[in-house]
Amino acid sequence: MLGKDATKRIEKVLSDASREYFLDTIPDITFPEDINISLQVTKDPKNGDLTSNVAMRLASLGKVSPVAMGQGIVDVFKTKIQGTPIGRIIERIEIKGGFINFSFDKQYYQNLLKSIRSKGKEFGRSEYGLLKKVNLEFVSANPTGPLTVAHGRQAAIGDALSRILRFNGYNVTAEYYLNDMGRQINLLGESVRTRYRNVLGKDDPMPEDGYMGSYINEIAQAILKKKGKELLEDNPGNRDFFRKFAVAYIMDLIENDLRDFGVKFDTWTPQSKIELSNAVEKTLDLLEEEGYIYNNEGAKWFASSKLGDDKDRVVVKTGGEYTYLAPDIAYHADKYSRGYSDIIDILGPDHHGYIRRMKAAVQALGRDKKSLNILIVQLVTLLRGGESVSMSTRKGEFVSLRELIDELGRDVTRFFFLSRRLDSHLDFDIDLAKKGSADNPVFYMQYAHARICSIKRFSGKRWISRIFSKVDLTLLEAEEERKLIRKLAEFPFSVISSAEALEPNKIIVYLNELARLFHSFYTECRVVSDDRKLSDSRLYLVECVRIVLSNGLKLLNITLPEKM
Repeated sequence: MLGKDATKRIEKVLSDASREYFLDTIPDITFPEDINISLQVTKDPKNGDLTSNVAMRLASLGKVSPVAMGQGIVDVFKTKIQGTPIGRIIERIEIKGGFINFSFDKQYYQNLLKSIRSKGKEFGRSEYGLLKKVNLEFVSANPTGPLTVAHGRQAAIGDALSRILRFNGYNVTAEYYLNDMGRQINLLGESVRTRYRNVLGKDDPMPEDGYMGSYINEIAQAILKKKGKELLEDNPGNRDFFRKFAVAYIMDLIENDLRDFGVKFDTWTPQSKIELSNAVEKTLDLLEEEGYIYNNEGAKWFASSKLGDDKDRVVVKTGGEYTYLAPDIAYHADKYSRGYSDIIDILGPDHHGYIRRMKAAVQALGRDKKSLNILIVQLVTLLRGGESVSMSTRKGEFVSLRELIDELGRDVTRFFFLSRRLDSHLDFDIDLAKKGSADNPVFYMQYAHARICSIKRFSGKRWISRIFSKVDLTLLEAEEERKLIRKLAEFPFSVISSAEALEPNKIIVYLNELARLFHSFYTECRVVSDDRKLSDSRLYLVECVRIVLSNGLKLLNITLPEKM
């Protein structure tokens, strides 16, 4: 079988040919052994099927013409593939503007379809990230209220990214960092305590910046049911109970919402575990020994400006309390101590300034700053009736993730959260999400899948392996068929590209285009007709589309209906 397998072999031969030609013609310059020589799908079929920019990259080192470098590499490449299976499927190799473009014959695409059919749910899987152990932290919402739509977007992106990375061979741990200490948690406890006392007739005002949502009343009622009036006395023990009970209550809500949203975490790490183990103190002591912590005006400062930050940061206040940065540095040190080679943090848009200081902290810990990727997910604006929905967690004015799931369903909600790049603001149009027309991207995708299932039911016994094993794929010559097959060939590249960019939206873009081409194929090419051989060939193609649609959507943890 060929397809992505053939691509890997071409990349290997191209790499060998590039090295051989470079060393023969430019012997006084060391060949860059770490150069990543890979193939990409061309945007325009006129430029072939696959392309590589290796000639331009090597030409810049040798200070020669990219075209001359490319032609030399191609000449060596051709000698290496002569008489091989690879040589038989490559129809043409051209040099255009320094790019080496490869065009394949029909056999390549016929073998690709057979590869999709034989590999099934494994088609598109790669070992791109083999041996890399990744810690992927996402959501990590403070347990001060139910999950919002902003948290929901982060959850959808993080969960999809974990699946995409695993499909590419990475060893991924999905982690939730539970901020169960600090000012906001204390304020939560005080807010619940105030409402508890209000229910019992006490006229206590809510603390300044207290949490006003109806869920605070629900927690207070739960405590009243459990404890009665016994917590009216004001003492540290009772205040501690309110705080801990509120955190546990809200975390139960959060875990239920995430489970119903299809999101599962491998590890939950509380901030209290980091702080109470003296890990923060030990980490700061280590950084001080390395010369990155200094004292100034009674506070301790992290000299992050030495490592690329715009200014130094306080880690211990004059009163001895840690700033939020201190436990975060210790938490990342803990991640590295668990053997992770790469750390990915998915955070909200108010964390842009966090990137440089944490990159500096990683370097101070003796790690490569490139091993830390901080992805900033932009906000979501909910639209209903063309108007934006006001949201404020502290004031209790917000639409929760739970409400959105209940109204639209898990799959539609996830699809819309993934419909834009994570660094782009998302306008989530609830009315559009409910629409049953081609304007709705979810409906468009669902209709493609349901249409395939309808074809499968209509074809009956013809949709079986015995028929498919005898199919004549040379009959797939219509323009719509060729476009659809070429798009199927792009799936493995789309999966790797998504992992490289840490961007699940690339899969959505690919699947939308695949659905569009399938609808066009279905409109122009009658699948089941009196021409039995052609019908069987088209049924085979439709089955390959179903497999790729299914594989892509599983990476996004989205299911599709079989009937509409």
